[in-house]
Amino acid sequence: MANSWRSRDVRSECFNPFPRYLQIRNLLIRRISDGFLPGDRFPTEHAICNEFGVSRETVREALHGLESEGLIARYRGKGTFVVRLPQIAQDERLTGLVEDFTELRLNTCAKVIRSGVENAPPRVMRALHLDRGAQVFRIRRLRRVDDRPLACHEAFLPLDIGAELARLDLTHTTLFRELRGKLGVKLVEIYQQIDAVAADVGLARLLEIQIGAPVLVTRRAFGNRRSGIPTMYFEAYFRADRYYYSVQVDQNRKMTSSAEFVTHRDR
Repeated sequence: MANSWRSRDVRSECFNPFPRYLQIRNLLIRRISDGFLPGDRFPTEHAICNEFGVSRETVREALHGLESEGLIARYRGKGTFVVRLPQIAQDERLTGLVEDFTELRLNTCAKVIRSGVENAPPRVMRALHLDRGAQVFRIRRLRRVDDRPLACHEAFLPLDIGAELARLDLTHTTLFRELRGKLGVKLVEIYQQIDAVAADVGLARLLEIQIGAPVLVTRRAFGNRRSGIPTMYFEAYFRADRYYYSVQVDQNRKMTSSAEFVTHRDR
């Protein structure tokens, strides 16, 4: 089915140091991949000029690149058509829940770099329903996969549970496994939040990335399955070049008022 060419503001997409024709060519390649099939009619030079606000020479230069790669073909008097879709490089980043990494037998380990009692930060107080000035046990670990930094994990727990957990060897396991298996604490997830931040000096040093590099953050709150009492606040700061987050709707379950999502496992 032919794709409709939708007019949009693309100024933000083109804000980078590469020549305009290269920027436009890359955007067109993405659009061919996302919304076209072989045999579909491609937009005219005039339509592309109007959308991007560039000269016909710039558009022709961009289209020449697509044509030389065999993605489109132009026929005098008939128009331009998509010949084939671009080959998308396989994404080698990890995805899935952190606790899946050891289950999948990946070459991973996590080193404890900080642990002890501290005053609960405001975000932790809100998540665990703590009073102002309450203390928590904080465990900070650096996770490596294939001997390269992947993520920085922060766990905030009640003092007694955190102290017991910190005595264990957490190098080749997960906090979730140790809480369940060694301490008999079964958790249920209360909520999860996903965010993106720029790496500060400390995080950049730990993850071996540049200051200001993008970092994907997941924030999760867990309660005790038996008592329902909020028990752990868990944050993971992932290198964006090594990890991405994906969700898949479980279509086998009856839909309720709130959509249910299942985290997609590592490929």
